[in-house]
Amino acid sequence: MRWLIDEGIPKSVVNWLCERGDNVFDVAQSDYRGEPDEALWRLAGRERRVVVTRDLGFLWPSLSPAPTGVVLIRAPDGWQARQILVLIQDGLRRMDAGSLDGNVTVIQPGSVRQRPLAEISGP
Repeated sequence: MRWLIDEGIPKSVVNWLCERGDNVFDVAQSDYRGEPDEALWRLAGRERRVVVTRDLGFLWPSLSPAPTGVVLIRAPDGWQARQILVLIQDGLRRMDAGSLDGNVTVIQPGSVRQRPLAEISGP
């Protein structure tokens, strides 16, 4: 799997995905740190990556190229990195990796839901 991990996602998630053998682009450890979301959106699209973010404003469906998919993490603000890691692990284990393509996948405590990326309106 090819991922683009937004800056608000804990390093433990990056490490876990790398340990699984996935191809991970960690924005926080790259020259793209601090870049506008639109630039990251296009980068993910060019490199055929699934974006993982906590940022509700990250969705830019009218921009192209678009990422392969988006995983939006909805965790309470007070949650620690370990709790977010477990939430993501549990959410991704509940689904087939292929179902991420073309969808916005929302992972939150107790549920995972998906909506086609094409149905989402951006900022």
